[in-house]
Amino acid sequence: MTEDDRAAARRLAERFWEGYLELEPTVATAIGDERYDDRLPDPSEAGRSAKQVFYRGAMAELGRIERAGLDAELRIALDTIEAASGRELDALRLRLDRLSAASHVFGAGTLLADLGSIQRADTPERTERYLRRLEASAGYLDALREVCGEGARGGVTQPRLVVDRLIAQIGRQLDAPVEDSAALAVVQGGSPETKERTADVLRRHVWPAYGRLLETLRSYREAARDSLGLGGLAGGDEMYAAEILAYTTLPLPAQEVHDIGQAELAKIQEERREIAARLGHPDAESAIAALTAGGGNVASSREEMLKLVEDQVRRSWEAAPGWFGRLPGANCEVKPVEEFRETDMPGAFYVTGTPDGSRLGVYYVNTGGLDQRPLYATATTSFHEANPGHHFQLTLEQEFTDRLPIRRFSGMLGGGSFIEGWALYCERLADEMGMFLDEHERLGMLEADAFRAARLIVDTGIHALGWDRERAVRQMQATGAPRQESEIEVDRYIAWPGQACSYKIGELEILRWREAERSRLGAAFDIRSFHDRLLSLGSLPLPTLERELTVPD
Repeated sequence: MTEDDRAAARRLAERFWEGYLELEPTVATAIGDERYDDRLPDPSEAGRSAKQVFYRGAMAELGRIERAGLDAELRIALDTIEAASGRELDALRLRLDRLSAASHVFGAGTLLADLGSIQRADTPERTERYLRRLEASAGYLDALREVCGEGARGGVTQPRLVVDRLIAQIGRQLDAPVEDSAALAVVQGGSPETKERTADVLRRHVWPAYGRLLETLRSYREAARDSLGLGGLAGGDEMYAAEILAYTTLPLPAQEVHDIGQAELAKIQEERREIAARLGHPDAESAIAALTAGGGNVASSREEMLKLVEDQVRRSWEAAPGWFGRLPGANCEVKPVEEFRETDMPGAFYVTGTPDGSRLGVYYVNTGGLDQRPLYATATTSFHEANPGHHFQLTLEQEFTDRLPIRRFSGMLGGGSFIEGWALYCERLADEMGMFLDEHERLGMLEADAFRAARLIVDTGIHALGWDRERAVRQMQATGAPRQESEIEVDRYIAWPGQACSYKIGELEILRWREAERSRLGAAFDIRSFHDRLLSLGSLPLPTLERELTVPD
């Protein structure tokens, strides 16, 4: 190891991060870097070529650096670059963009709502950048049309049910008045003139582009496949293996993932039966049915649901000092999911705030379809998405201001399995913290855990074992999930292969590390120190995290 290697590693880490933000300008916006607030990613052939040059160049530079002897900051940064570059090059080689271009989970259908969640337009300069980005969305949507057309011609398409969801999602936005668009939320505090200018950009640029995309999607639908899983495509098995590696950061065969899910689900179901017995019922389903029959399992209004969630977020924040030595600088906000997209979105999700605190992290709660959102299960979701789950992990990561930016903000560059595994781990941790108010809420926690175990079964069932949608939905319902939520989730797995596997795989690794640390330290084991050490390392590939946990802090 020479000083030249250390300098080269630092230069690569800094250049890679800068190049990544330029390729992914909405990521820059999400972390409060406003330099690219007037741009969107480039899905076109030119954009793909630029990505390929960038990631190949990074891999070539990595190969020229001797990593032995690098300090933790640099070796972790290089691991992150290697994992991200490998994942992106696999996606480019396999042309996975032909599938993501027609997804209802992210992309065209959620673009305006996503921008509304992360962008600010509270100064003249910010407003101008936002309006230029809205204008640029026309080119972005047109580029997605080209990718969809290429996929249709090449026989690599999403299933019709995914295309139908995307068509309906875009159609709902176009059918609503422009003034009700999520895009107007960004300028809500602006002058009437600013609001009218924004609406005018939507009418002249964005809505026509969405109209063109709808026309393309209706044609695309005729070529869309009947099969649901990647296994139904030529080269689909290789695509799915790449997706499992990308999201879990482990080279797990699909059948092994499936088997892990089966074993975990069996254990969790036994725990559910034990709690049901304590409540005087033969099984969890009977216990929940009795609760529902009593009339207290459904919120009577959107406002009641929000109030309940706000209380859970407050209580978990107040209890956290007993389990963590370092807390985020501020609690998160709670907001409802916009009504136009609530039918396609999960029950809740979290959007990270900016490191300077000017935009707090937001826990979004779906307040639509309340009859399908049982209250006994709500607490678990709050502890997953807010405290001590995503809000703690992602916010604390940003607050290490003395680190390289790629260490503070890399997030999904590390693969996502730690991020989602941590949040799932926090669901059971919340029980240790005394957060659940009764046995019914503990059943909700176990139901959610069963849901994640079933994801391993269903995701692999769809993409590797040829399962149909009804079988997948029934498997999810067997965990206690309502039909509506099960259908939304299954359609998400169909559109987004492999991502759902990251949760349980990540959680199991964290639990294994915790028990190894407890065995090593015995009576000296301190849960606060373990959590602080783990969160201080950040969102890394799981093999990197395991290695670094064994290195003295």
